[in-house]
Amino acid sequence: MRKIVRIGGGVLLAGAAWAYFRPPAVTEVSVAIGHSFEQVARNSSFPVASSSNLPSESKYGFGATWVTKPAVIIRFDDPKYGFTLPATTFAAIGYMDNKVDDITTSPMLTKLPFKQAFSELTRLQHIFQTKGWRLENNSAWFDVSADGATRLRAHLKSEGGRWISIGVPSKYSMYFGLHCASDCDSGIGLDRYLIDISIGKDHDTDD
Repeated sequence: MRKIVRIGGGVLLAGAAWAYFRPPAVTEVSVAIGHSFEQVARNSSFPVASSSNLPSESKYGFGATWVTKPAVIIRFDDPKYGFTLPATTFAAIGYMDNKVDDITTSPMLTKLPFKQAFSELTRLQHIFQTKGWRLENNSAWFDVSADGATRLRAHLKSEGGRWISIGVPSKYSMYFGLHCASDCDSGIGLDRYLIDISIGKDHDTDD
């Protein structure tokens, strides 16, 4: 009888540990520049309404949606230039005139070692290139070769970060980059990195 009790207790403890440590459920925010607040809320599984400062009814209708806990996927909902980002712990969506004006996120759940962060940067850059996003403002794509990775890491450890400007003419503009987020002076690999993405309306459009 004692043996059975011990086994039962172990099962209960294992179940409690799983409930405590299991990964959070993944939800999605479906969003694009120009979408209305109601459209974002309707098309997203993330609880947009309860996670927002609702756009005001004033002349400009300012508002914001905040993602502050894992795990949330941002899907940029454009039929031609759209893409889906990795799950994140942080994102902010700003509204003006009740429409999405800007999107800011770090598409990762936590700060990562350089090798992992660079791998994700490379993957995202390839997606943007494939989807037709173009370089702007004299930017140059990240050099994703082995030598490019070495140079980039040295630059980030000394300068903090590097960002490039890309966009879709007359539609969207994006700042895409990587920065050293902690222990940048570490000589034993403790330095950690975050990817940065900020999307807004193309400044040259009149829409």
